[in-house]
Amino acid sequence: MIKFEHINFGTMWTALVGMVIGVVYMFNTFATAADVEERVGELELAISYGQYYDRLDDRDEAVDEDNAELAREYERQMERLKAKICEEDPEWERC
Repeated sequence: MIKFEHINFGTMWTALVGMVIGVVYMFNTFATAADVEERVGELELAISYGQYYDRLDDRDEAVDEDNAELAREYERQMERLKAKICEEDPEWERC
C-alpha cells in the first residue's frame, strides 16, 4: 500500500507526464467526429453498391424462374438504391 508521505516530486511528475502523453496520444490516434462521419458515409455507399448488385442477381434469378412479381419487386428496390447511389456518386456507370 502506498503511503502519501512517500510520494515525492518525481512520482508526481511521472504521473503528470504520463497523463499528458496519454491525452496527446488520444487526440493524435482517434478520429475526429468529421472523419468518422465521412467514413460512415463511404461505408453506407459501399453497402448500397453491394445491395444493388445483390438485387440485380436476385432479379435475374426471379426472371429465370418466371416469377415476374418478385422480379418487379427487386427492380423497385434497385431503383431506390440507384437513386441513393446517384445522389452520392453521380459519376457511377448506372446514373
